[in-house]
Amino acid sequence: MKRRSFLERSAAGVLAAGLGTKLAWARSPAGGGKSSEADIRKRLGVCSWSHHGFFPKTRPKEFNWPGKMLDLREYPELVVDKYKVHNFELCNSHFESTDAAYIKDLKAAIQKVHGRVFSMPVDYPADWQGKGLCDTEDAQWQREVAERKKWVDIAAELGALAIRPNPGGTVETTDLSRAIAAYKALGEYGKSKGVKVLIENHGMVAAKAENIVAIIQGAGPDGVGALPDFGNFPETERYSGLKLMFPYAMTACHARGLKFDENGDETEFDFRRCLGIAKKAGFKGVYSAEFAGPGEPYEGTQKVLDELVKYL
Repeated sequence: MKRRSFLERSAAGVLAAGLGTKLAWARSPAGGGKSSEADIRKRLGVCSWSHHGFFPKTRPKEFNWPGKMLDLREYPELVVDKYKVHNFELCNSHFESTDAAYIKDLKAAIQKVHGRVFSMPVDYPADWQGKGLCDTEDAQWQREVAERKKWVDIAAELGALAIRPNPGGTVETTDLSRAIAAYKALGEYGKSKGVKVLIENHGMVAAKAENIVAIIQGAGPDGVGALPDFGNFPETERYSGLKLMFPYAMTACHARGLKFDENGDETEFDFRRCLGIAKKAGFKGVYSAEFAGPGEPYEGTQKVLDELVKYL
């Protein structure tokens, strides 16, 4: 199930190792030739939404794949052991708590495996109700911004590179002023904490690539950037939308996995073409494997990673 679909139905949405310094958004020229697998693996990440059915707060009723329920504090070690990947994308809906002791334990788990959180998707039910960071009521809008600033603080404590809040609103929203003001405030706050703020093509106002670019430009692209997702645009807009977003891509993109053929290649869209767009834009961030298909989650995540190694 797609993260977007699940959160629309559920109120539960309430190191880049070896990369050295914090990843900047990528506008540097694309490198030539095939990279070594070792270099490629330094740029691979795994999103916890790939395994959302194993987390108590996001387990769909219809989910029936066998496997133990997960605690986010165990997730970094699981990813390293199973996938040999040290870059983690941790969804806020998978945090069982935000108290200091829990965050301290999670940070210790990340450090234990010499890993790093490169992105934290932040989702709230109000995002899908036409409100969130586009709320037109001043006091509530201030509360929405303040709530997301808390996740900037958590990201900073964990050493995370970025958070990804949703803009709220709807696909029909034409007044972007609230979203721009919100991302500007979050971007400025993030800069003070060393945390980037990203916007993903994840529905709502951000269903349109043109809106994403307008919000980034209005908010200030030094602290606010794009998080392109290969799978979230409809096919008629997928490649044109990604071409608009990738010049603003900061820190990460979502390498979405849905269904695969006998060769392990994505069948629902042209995965290689999406990678080509990223490369042409000079993207140097983390490719986050996010499996969202009907298959077994652990196997599906591995197939996305294998596809990345094969074509990067």
